[in-house]
Amino acid sequence: MKKRDIIIDADHILFFVAEAKFHKERDAIKIEELEDGCADWDTEIPELNLEPYIKHFKDIVEDYVLTAEVESICYGWTLGETKVILSDSTNFRYELYPEYKAGRNPKSDTLKALAKWAKSEYIVEPNTEADDVVAYYVRQGGLGFTTDKDLFKGVSGIWFNTHYKHRCWVRTSEKEAEHFFKCQSLAGDPVDKIPALSGVGIPTASKLLNKHGDSWQDILQIYLDRGYSKDYMLTMVRLVAMNQWTPKKGVKLWKIPKKH
Repeated sequence: MKKRDIIIDADHILFFVAEAKFHKERDAIKIEELEDGCADWDTEIPELNLEPYIKHFKDIVEDYVLTAEVESICYGWTLGETKVILSDSTNFRYELYPEYKAGRNPKSDTLKALAKWAKSEYIVEPNTEADDVVAYYVRQGGLGFTTDKDLFKGVSGIWFNTHYKHRCWVRTSEKEAEHFFKCQSLAGDPVDKIPALSGVGIPTASKLLNKHGDSWQDILQIYLDRGYSKDYMLTMVRLVAMNQWTPKKGVKLWKIPKKH
């Protein structure tokens, strides 16, 4: 039986730990407001005591590993490696669209220091976000750990939603993931400053696909009918696509499939 690696999206752990107030109730922390992205984390930072933060980070990783071990007992899986993955300080989406994730809050000194430590200890792929790398390994059969709905809704596989209010396993089929991806291709992502079609959210995007068809040619036609260009559509889809990175080729930008 193929081993299932434990694949951890560690960007959210960085933000959670850096912002955590030790000895306070956990529900005082709004994890959903802690965003990913690692720009400017390589700048010089002052010395501070990182030990409690590092311990907290490692404790969370160990908690996820234990959660995977319990699940593996239930399903008779054999676990493989644990891959803790972080975003690089730059990534290809900023090159595609400079407004990507614009206006984020400045990174605290604690976050910068913790990120610098974590990136020296764990996996960082050049010019790539953790999301892309995590998505690849989960598609290969890994068990994904994340708070990011774009991953566990938009990438097929077995996920654990690590949000402290939910903490549940999510199994996403290829059909479900493809539908969400196509909806996002129309709706974009306001949190990441991806506009796509003006005034269109996920529910409206789903209705448009049901009305006009959900092939990529249909999606392109929706853009064209609203006065957008093919190049604009390609940029928006590439900003939300989670299937553009592989270990052998690195980042290969999404193209409209020949069979669409």
